[in-house]
Amino acid sequence: MKRIFTLTLTMLVTWAIFAQAPQKFSYQAVVRDASDALVKNTSVGMKVSILQGSATGSAAYIETHIPTTNANGLVSIEIGGGTVVNGNISTINWGSDKFYIKTEIDPAGGTNYTIT
Repeated sequence: MKRIFTLTLTMLVTWAIFAQAPQKFSYQAVVRDASDALVKNTSVGMKVSILQGSATGSAAYIETHIPTTNANGLVSIEIGGGTVVNGNISTINWGSDKFYIKTEIDPAGGTNYTIT
């Protein structure tokens, strides 16, 4: 019994040592235009910022995406997998502060982003 406990404890400690924050995470949104109509089957421009400290804090990381919405206006991206504008997602110390996601979208597919 003592050997099983020791083996289990060793495995758990080893697993915890090698655990790390993911470099990408999923994000989904429904895109609507200025008239509140769904933007369907269209490429849209997205800018994603990870803000540190507060919802108006400084940007720890910024990236852009050009995903395509589906028939329901839904867009799915992986934050950490876009075109990097500023920062490095792998160097963010997630435990050091509160972090917020700010998304900006250009329904026309360009870079004329508006906050949503």
